[in-house]
Amino acid sequence: MAKTALKIFFVALAIRWTYSLVIFLTMGDTGLMGVDSSSYLDAGRTFAASLTAGSLHEWQWLGPNPYVMPLEVWLVGLSALVAGQHTVLCDVLAQGALDAGTCIVIYGMAKEIDPRYAAAAACAAAINPTQIVMAGMVYPDTPFLLFVALFLFGALRWFERPSWPHSLLMALGLSCAALFRILVVPFAFVLVIFLAAALSFTARFQKQLFIQLASVFFVLVLSIAPISIRNAKVYDSWALTPQSGMHLARWIVPLIWEVRDGTPWAQGRAEMERRADKLPHSADENVFQLSQRYTEVAVPELKRIDPGVIAKAWLIGAVLNLGTPAIILSPPVAQLPRTGFYATPGKSIWAKIGNFLFRSDNAIFGWVLLAGIAGLSVMRILQFAGFGSMLRHNHWMATGLLALWCLFILTVNGPVASPKYRLPMEPALMIMAGAGWAFLFMKRQGRIPPALTATAETFSH
Repeated sequence: MAKTALKIFFVALAIRWTYSLVIFLTMGDTGLMGVDSSSYLDAGRTFAASLTAGSLHEWQWLGPNPYVMPLEVWLVGLSALVAGQHTVLCDVLAQGALDAGTCIVIYGMAKEIDPRYAAAAACAAAINPTQIVMAGMVYPDTPFLLFVALFLFGALRWFERPSWPHSLLMALGLSCAALFRILVVPFAFVLVIFLAAALSFTARFQKQLFIQLASVFFVLVLSIAPISIRNAKVYDSWALTPQSGMHLARWIVPLIWEVRDGTPWAQGRAEMERRADKLPHSADENVFQLSQRYTEVAVPELKRIDPGVIAKAWLIGAVLNLGTPAIILSPPVAQLPRTGFYATPGKSIWAKIGNFLFRSDNAIFGWVLLAGIAGLSVMRILQFAGFGSMLRHNHWMATGLLALWCLFILTVNGPVASPKYRLPMEPALMIMAGAGWAFLFMKRQGRIPPALTATAETFSH
């Protein structure tokens, strides 16, 4: 398996580094940065400068602001220390290596479920456009994905062979993932309950296993406790992040309004900003107080909206998240002059989608988008076939875990749609693709097809 893992790693690494270097040589640093990349870059550089000057003290080790999680600050800061003015390139090359590691973990996950899926899942991950494009931009999503894959791998192994090493792998993955993106924390509850229920269903649950599951949650709490304590001492808030209120007011509510009555997102956002500004506040309020103010205008509005409308907005968001090709995030395409999706006019959300797809004011962007959707549609069909095949072959626990994770991500994202937000689901989707490949080329049940055997031998010999 070691030789196979090395081949997967170097093939995936070559693809990611080639992509990033070509973008850098043609576009410079701007080709490796997305809309929010500058905030992560600034946080990392500030941390590196403070570390070099020896001026870091107390809670500054967790980063210069609460918007960016510590491990992302440290990763970008390390790139700044090592590469100086080439921080951006260094960071994306490091991310390329991390994502190549993710491909190895996906291979291991697929092999744990069914060896027939492993080679195809690894191939799919190595050439996965979503992973490649996101690894080429300064975002925390790629390292977050690696640790997501690790805790899912740990969960699969622990269920089959419960042990302390496997429970610690889950704990490590969850904890490090949370220190890149805090959104994974609620899933820890779901994961522990799911695993306990699955073991109980198979009559294998014992006291020792309960202790192992409890330790996973305990390690996670210990890892994020410093963030909560820092926020309480510095900002007088125990919340882990100040982003929730602004996310609700600036994105969730306006996008639901757009589904409900066609109110353009930009207009809805401006209205929520106006309402938040009318609430009493001081000029020196901190970011958590600002978030609370946005929450106070967003939550009452959500309570007034019909639940059916909210469900419809979530469903549309899920469809867009699953169906939007990653190529539109690649800077050479993303920076083409055009009207963005949220600024595209339309009397309804469906009219807006139609205008964005078929009436783009940039023909090149429109054709790239449609070609990407066509390719992604083929992949989704393959993955759907793989999902069904996994169930038919009684991989019910693995299928349930992967489906639960995807459902969680779609639920958290809600109506906010982007290939960026789909990225955490890619380990599950790549395994389903591997299962779909095995299903399509299986000559008879229980036998690896020649095409799949050849693929496996390519990696193994």
